[in-house]
Amino acid sequence: MKEMTYPLRRGGARLLRSAGIGLLALVTGVAQAASFDCTKASTRVERLICADAELSRLDSELGRVYADARRSRENPERLLTQQRVWLEQRDRCRTSDCLADLYRQRIAALDRKVGEVSIEAAMGESRTDRSDELVRITQRGPQFEIEAAYPRLEDGKAAAAGERVLDEVVNGEIGDFRQAYQELLAGGGAHQGPPWQLSIDYDQVYAAPHFWSVGLRSYAYTGGAHGGQQHLPVVIRRDTGARVPTEDLFRSGSAWLPRVADYCYTALSQREPFSPDDNWLREGTAPTADNYRKLLPLAEGLLVTFEQYQVGPYAIGTHEVSVPYGELAGLLDQDLFPDGRP
Repeated sequence: MKEMTYPLRRGGARLLRSAGIGLLALVTGVAQAASFDCTKASTRVERLICADAELSRLDSELGRVYADARRSRENPERLLTQQRVWLEQRDRCRTSDCLADLYRQRIAALDRKVGEVSIEAAMGESRTDRSDELVRITQRGPQFEIEAAYPRLEDGKAAAAGERVLDEVVNGEIGDFRQAYQELLAGGGAHQGPPWQLSIDYDQVYAAPHFWSVGLRSYAYTGGAHGGQQHLPVVIRRDTGARVPTEDLFRSGSAWLPRVADYCYTALSQREPFSPDDNWLREGTAPTADNYRKLLPLAEGLLVTFEQYQVGPYAIGTHEVSVPYGELAGLLDQDLFPDGRP
């Protein structure tokens, strides 16, 4: 009888071995699970399976369905990752009922069904289109939608490298979004409600003599009352095409954080709905690196973005402060800002 395998632990430390079509044997009074040798059961989950005939049957059935899926899927590595995620979830079960529910859900998911279509069909095919102005990535399925775009950079020796940076940022966000949806389904979860949606676009593109600034922004909906948005500022050197980390906008060792934080706190405290004694505002504008990750140098100043929940509740949205370059005298990196400005 041909042996079939699938992974039990991350890294492949243990394999479940299928010994047939799910027939049960009794060995010294203990149910023999069809996918592994119960005489060698060592974990809590393995012992629960071996002590329960229904769990033993489900374990055997999952071994068969998984092997069929490995043979039929175009991307077996993705299936392997999904199976590992499910196994980690399974190993947290402490009761037979919990295990039985997870097994039945996983068997249904491995049957390549999401409603009446496969997981791949539910997500749709990805497409990339390029024009002289932008690169657009789309993916549409009955329950999954992606619409993303980033700009083409003007001609220059580092433009191609700079566009690769933008591509990595955008496709990194897309990859995380896809993986989250696949893990939902791989874990036996059912899609409910409107489609998952990811939108990435840009509202600022600035070409300075020594760098490009691109203000990418994203909106993601994964169920619930509302989605979430975030800003993804990208600064790229024009001589090398490399991405500029936030701290590299400033001179090494300069005390830029207190200066920027003080300006932002003062500016926001004078706006509605803030006040100078607003603790949420004080914490969200405190001079910590985490509070000042979203910086975008533009023609007239350094644009600082405070995301949702950073300086107040969701209802007030995001807030931006433009710090004039005159307020940053002596702090900015001289290679990027040779005269204290772009």
